[in-house]
Amino acid sequence: MRQPRCVQEMIKLTRQFLLVMSVVGIIAAMALWAEPPDLAKPVAVLSPGGRVEITVTPPRAGDVNSSPSFSVKFGGRELLRESSLGLVLLAEPPRAGSPISSGQVPAGATGSGDVLAGARLIKVNRESHDATYRVIAGKQNPIRNHYRQATLSFKSPKGLLAQVLVRAFEDSVAIRYAIPAQPGLTSVSITDERTSFRFAGNPRFHALYRDSYTTSHEGLYTSGQFTELVRDKLIDLPALFEFEDGADIAITEANLQHYAGMYLKSSGGGALVADFAPLPSDKRIKVKTPVPMVSPWRVILVGENAGRLLESTTIVSLNEPSRIQDTSWIKPGKTTWHWWNGTEGEPAGFETKLDLRTMKHYVDFCARHGIDYHAVASTVESDPHPWYQQSAKGFAPGVDTDITKPRPEIELEELARYAKEKGVGLRLWVHWKPLERQMEEAFAQYERWGIRGLMVDFLDRDDQEMVEFSERVLEKAAEHRLHIQFHGAWKPTGRERAYPNLFNHEGALNLEYLKWSNDPTPEHNVMVPFTRLLAGPMDYHLGGFRSVRREDFKPRGVSPIVLGTRCHHLAMYVVYQNAMPQVVDYPTTYETAPGFDFIERVPVTWDETRVPVSQVGDYIVVARRNGNDWYVGAMTDWTARALDIPLNFLKPGSYTAEIWSDAPETAEDPNLLKKDRITVTPQDKIRARLATGGGWVAHIKPDTHQ
Repeated sequence: MRQPRCVQEMIKLTRQFLLVMSVVGIIAAMALWAEPPDLAKPVAVLSPGGRVEITVTPPRAGDVNSSPSFSVKFGGRELLRESSLGLVLLAEPPRAGSPISSGQVPAGATGSGDVLAGARLIKVNRESHDATYRVIAGKQNPIRNHYRQATLSFKSPKGLLAQVLVRAFEDSVAIRYAIPAQPGLTSVSITDERTSFRFAGNPRFHALYRDSYTTSHEGLYTSGQFTELVRDKLIDLPALFEFEDGADIAITEANLQHYAGMYLKSSGGGALVADFAPLPSDKRIKVKTPVPMVSPWRVILVGENAGRLLESTTIVSLNEPSRIQDTSWIKPGKTTWHWWNGTEGEPAGFETKLDLRTMKHYVDFCARHGIDYHAVASTVESDPHPWYQQSAKGFAPGVDTDITKPRPEIELEELARYAKEKGVGLRLWVHWKPLERQMEEAFAQYERWGIRGLMVDFLDRDDQEMVEFSERVLEKAAEHRLHIQFHGAWKPTGRERAYPNLFNHEGALNLEYLKWSNDPTPEHNVMVPFTRLLAGPMDYHLGGFRSVRREDFKPRGVSPIVLGTRCHHLAMYVVYQNAMPQVVDYPTTYETAPGFDFIERVPVTWDETRVPVSQVGDYIVVARRNGNDWYVGAMTDWTARALDIPLNFLKPGSYTAEIWSDAPETAEDPNLLKKDRITVTPQDKIRARLATGGGWVAHIKPDTHQ
């Protein structure tokens, strides 16, 4: 019997309903038994070429004491394992009847403690990036910024959203924290990070210990096995770690702004933990910041050897593009600096001192030899006052210090006019304390005078307040077309990309110390490229042209002498990256001195950097290209060496190499050198012979007949 149409339709709908419900039931059952895809498993990010891998493991589900961790592999070999991640916030409940004030986490919404402990991974966003950009001054130009990234979003047990961002480059990995905008949260107070670095094995370390957060970051490096690190003592950055079988890593940071600078401490058990200077106004808190917030990048440079690390451009690439629209006024260049030798004692044919005539003497020297800048500071012996008015002696400013009022004997406006007429830029030294008080007024005055740049000195801190002060200096200086050097300052973190008017940081025990101590020695000079220089451009008081034998050295404040041969000091102009290297000795010391012709011609900006030969703390060879010309610098410690330098960084063709090298007689007089000229090709190796504490430099240029 044929069923009525209405019954047929009802049966059809019933079957469709049962089919849909069956599918829904199957999906529901799968959801009960299967983990959410990609959210409960480790998240791996592989570098574009596959050499470097970073893996983040989320906290264990349901364990409020479990935090995320990360590991790093290089060429398939694990270098860092189970290294913790965490961001600790301070909760301060608002007073009854008052709104939540700045710096407080909403009570009950997040609480205090590590916001990643027990957090649930709720989302993973992946992206890749491959682009090039140019910089005004650097080790490479253009720079390729090529990486893969994952952004891991977590939700804490109390409802706070937090993120961990990881990037993998071909020579490094980088990690940062972020707290995105979210309802009810306007700012946070960070009391600590739980970032750690747990090593797989017992690498050899090279590190700079510090006694406190108040530091000029200037000292001698300590080396040893990882297990010998002093526990709970501050370790400055960068720090280098050498594994036995062809892998080295360095730990540092990039894009430091609105945050405290990072140190490390050995916690025992094969791990280093991050540490930070507290705010001077509240020792409980390391960072106080609005939301949304991001931390600096924690950077791990990776390579077959430490020389490869020196070639990396990761730190600069982790910063944002230039914030300065018109950069036409920013001109890197070498600078004289009369503070190092003191103005007394210069055999210039008249009594030299801190006055207009002496400063014109320096300007004339710069004009004759193509040196772009002269810096005005103070003398150091009979007249220990800066160029500006203050009653206090020495560098510490008094209450009456006024950095807008020059001492009358300098006639600064006339000096600036004279320097401009000669094509030489004038720079000034200032202490940071009066600059903080007079910044806008002083910068406007300096611009009216025609000053080109400043050395800002004695920062001696890297807590959040001082870091933000340095950022204000760069921003305000750019408004008045001033370039900046920071002295008594932390390592660079790539901020020169955002502010190309930042030429360099000091942050190293350097040649100024020879005025009052027996350091630095050539051993320290060779260690610095593998440690401090990994972070970026470094001021080192270059150009000491009065070398003495090791046994004849004695510190002196006027007409200082230096350790290491003349060629050792010439090589620093190539080995050390610096957009404004100093030429610190008396003008008359240079005029007819062998080797000064190399200082005259060596550039300060580079299009390519290679490290063909190196051994940490023993010797280093750096080759840098400017245009079509290559400059090569080699340095050794107190051990004399013969180094074979491969020239495979050259393009095909024939080249002429002009060479300055230690003379056979340098054992008796380390100021002696010899010059040679040879023809080379990319298939050749040059044998460089370096005396004890010696050096070697070459200018290699294509043959014109090609």
